Amino acid sequence: MRVAVVGGGIGGLSAALALRAAGAEVTVYERVTEPRAARAGHGLVLWHNAVLALRALGVGPEVEKIGHELHRHRFLDARGRRIAEWSMARMAGRLGAPVYGVGRPHLHALLADRVGDDLVTGFRFTGFTATGDGVVVRFGEGREERADLLVGADGLRSAVRAALLPGDPPPRYAGFTAFQGVIRLPGSGMPEHTFLSTWGRGRWFVCYRLSDDHVYWDGVLGDRVAPRLGESPLGLLAAEFDGWPDPIPGLIAATGADDVTPVHVFDRPPLRRWSHGRVTLLGDAAHPMTFNLGQGAGQAIEDALVLGEELAGGDVPAALAAYEARRVERTTRMVRRSRANGELTRWRHPIACAARDAFMRLTFDRLVYRETYRLTMAVDFTGDADAIGAGRSAGDGDLTAEGSET
Repeated sequence: MRVAVVGGGIGGLSAALALRAAGAEVTVYERVTEPRAARAGHGLVLWHNAVLALRALGVGPEVEKIGHELHRHRFLDARGRRIAEWSMARMAGRLGAPVYGVGRPHLHALLADRVGDDLVTGFRFTGFTATGDGVVVRFGEGREERADLLVGADGLRSAVRAALLPGDPPPRYAGFTAFQGVIRLPGSGMPEHTFLSTWGRGRWFVCYRLSDDHVYWDGVLGDRVAPRLGESPLGLLAAEFDGWPDPIPGLIAATGADDVTPVHVFDRPPLRRWSHGRVTLLGDAAHPMTFNLGQGAGQAIEDALVLGEELAGGDVPAALAAYEARRVERTTRMVRRSRANGELTRWRHPIACAARDAFMRLTFDRLVYRETYRLTMAVDFTGDADAIGAGRSAGDGDLTAEGSET
């Protein structure tokens, strides 16, 4: 089976590895000569399920080398008072995999190295034509490639999705902008092995260490900041987070002007179907979500594994139907929960925020912690039987709860 994957980001490269393992001949076509994921000096959190998925792709030892292990998720309010603290280390023991903070370029380089010459750059997707037994994939400058399957892994504004779903609404703005920065570690005051999440009125700040003596941070501001984006980002952030607890002011002050990037956050309403014939979508092309659960990369990697497992049988239409059946409900819940969590960070009214923080203090340590793990760790791929089996059965006593999502 010959598979064309459009998009050379984390999802597309993961798909190449999973599909290769299923016996397919795979080429990943990337529009630019250096994918954005390889250029951006930013970080991401690989939660337990993402680490298990990467192990199933065969890159577990390499991920361990590039990751900084996170042992706790600490929630504070803007005055530095404790709201909640989750033990990632305890769940790592139960689930058989830790949580890592990783540099996005490092993860991308790791996967690209494994894909090797099957990643080709400078191919701008322009459309496709379905044939009786395959797909003709068109690129700029009149280039065409024939494949048995086309996988669109080309991100939030996917060109493959636009061709597959004409008239599809554009991405929707989530109502906030993330200012992303990276600094070198010395003098940052950043607690080791800690994912620090600090909540305020219409503002939110997240920071954690990476493995290479750097700290990654996100200063998140609601949509009221849009008219002020012409200001110096660091000046704006220094004013917005003035008086917040350490290490936040120090992180902002230590960041160079070229090392902070404003990113407007978007998602899309969930789809019931994202495949037709011999064309399918994966990752952000299928189900873009806000970063409020930290699951964007993890869900793309899970997509890749499930798609590979289903295609091992060789019947493309049947495999795509099974792939959707296994992935649509899970990713739909992720999209909705991520957006709902993001809405909480936009609240500004002091009474509403006080009620939110009180609710968090009362419920986050137990109820929200438990329900979040139930959602994120319900993995549905196989891969490494020992590791994935641990993920499926771990912590039954702590992760099982009655009631609806919080």
